[in-house]
Amino acid sequence: MGDLNFVLHDHEKLSQHPINSCEATIFLEKLEEANLTDLGYTKCPFTWKNRRVGLRLTEKRLDRGLSNEDWLDLFPNSTISNLPAIGSDHNPIILNTNSNWKQGHIPFKFFGSWLDHQYCKDIIAECWKKNHKGSLAIKIARKLRDIKVKIKLWNKEVYGNIKTNLEESLQYLDWTTKNQFNNNKGNDIREAKKVVDHWKNVQETF
Repeated sequence: MGDLNFVLHDHEKLSQHPINSCEATIFLEKLEEANLTDLGYTKCPFTWKNRRVGLRLTEKRLDRGLSNEDWLDLFPNSTISNLPAIGSDHNPIILNTNSNWKQGHIPFKFFGSWLDHQYCKDIIAECWKKNHKGSLAIKIARKLRDIKVKIKLWNKEVYGNIKTNLEESLQYLDWTTKNQFNNNKGNDIREAKKVVDHWKNVQETF
């Protein structure tokens, strides 16, 4: 985790000049050879800026966290937060494992309800079309690994903690029912009930 000084994708750079595609390709290949996965980020999209203004401003995502499959099995809810820069041209990044230490292997489970989302299907199709080096068995294993890693991150963004989401939606419905007194109350209660029903259905499906 830290400053790797590489921009891997177009969306990781804000500038009048495009990224170095050859450099990005080489680095992506090295990550694949090492079986490393980018943990992504929350909050600020960039981690470095040249402190200029207007068309001369350049911002990049140079700092990132990388993990292998063993790390994700131990800490499946790990997140990287890019914080605002203070005093430096680099933004600080924080790793949060979001879990208590548990000894032993945590198995990956695929939930059929995920297939109700088109984006989940797109993730699987994208990973399966990707070319890998090695024997057929190695290629299939890497495709399955990529699917598992990306779907874990996607699930965290789309569903998160289902129990917590349901509890919060119930609390909001209760608060709206008891404390809101204006012309929008009826509509707000209907919308709050829709959210509660949504999380109840998600919980039941899982």
